[in-house]
This record gives sequence, C-alpha cells and structure tokens, in this order.
Amino acid sequence: MTGQNKRPVIQIMVEEKLAKVIDGVEEVEKKLGRKLGPKRMLTLLETAYLAYINLADIIINNNKTTFKDIIILYSRENPHAWAEFEVYIDLRQRGRIVAPGPRSNTLLVKYRKIDKNYRYYVLVLEEDIEVPLTKLKSFIEEAHKNGWEPLLAIVDRYGDITYYTPSLFRPNVLREKNGKATSKH
Repeated sequence: MTGQNKRPVIQIMVEEKLAKVIDGVEEVEKKLGRKLGPKRMLTLLETAYLAYINLADIIINNNKTTFKDIIILYSRENPHAWAEFEVYIDLRQRGRIVAPGPRSNTLLVKYRKIDKNYRYYVLVLEEDIEVPLTKLKSFIEEAHKNGWEPLLAIVDRYGDITYYTPSLFRPNVLREKNGKATSKH
C-alpha cells in the first residue's frame, strides 16, 4: 500500500458484477489466502466478506458503500447469496481458506494456507428448498473428478449450518455370482 494507515480500496463495477482491487492488493491477497492475478478481480462474495470484516473501503459509482449495499447487490445476482455468505463466513471463522467455486452456490476450501490444492468442494443449500437428485449426482461426480471431497452445507432458517458428506449409492452395483457378491465395475 502507498500510505501507512491507508486501507485497501475496492471498486465494484455494477454492470459486470465484479470488483477490482484498486489499492492494497497485497493485504487483500493475504486476507483471502490467494493471488488475485493481473486484473486484481474479486467476486461479490469475496467483496462482501472484506466489507463485513471492515478491511477495505468499497466504492460503487464513485461513492463509498456499506456491507448491506454489497449484499443487496449480490442478492440480485444470486437469490441464495445470504446462505452462501453465511457458509463462507463460517468456514473462514474455522480457519479455512475459501474461494468461490466453479458453479453457482459452490465454494472451494483449503484446509490450510500452505495447502497447494483445494480439498473440499461445498454445495450450499437452503433447508426446505428442493434440489433435483441430478444436481446432487453431478456435484458429487464433479468433486470426485477434480480430486475434491464433496460437502453439502445446509443452512436452516435460523442461519445454523449443518455439513454432510454425500456419496453416490448404487443399489444394483452388487450382484450374485457363484454365491459371492461382486462389483459390476
């Protein structure tokens, strides 16, 4: 940063639903636990987190803004923004390194900063909202394909989060062959 007491400055481009770190890249990278790259871009989820912990000044349309404004903006893009934010904060408070995942309502999690690869792939769900089994199946398969452990984070109406480790169940995988159970694989 240029000044000793200067906070990082993040500008949100509302049209693109992205945020750019204008000043304080190193401090933001340290807090998020990842490199931002040459464009210095953040998602609205990460920007909301930095506003929530009061780490940076957030600018929209040349005006300093609040955490509430960012969450409202993020909610317009993602109707499950609040649940996703709650899970993001919970994992951060547990000391995990969290990044937005490749799909909507997903997060990637490293156990520690020194880990090179993400370990968990988290799908954020809200209690009482139906989820097609095909979505769960493809989520689990995508996690395994990438070497991640799949986790479901279910947020109830009170904001409590319960984590589950899903797995695929194939009841017809085993069949009898000469009196012994064997796998179809």
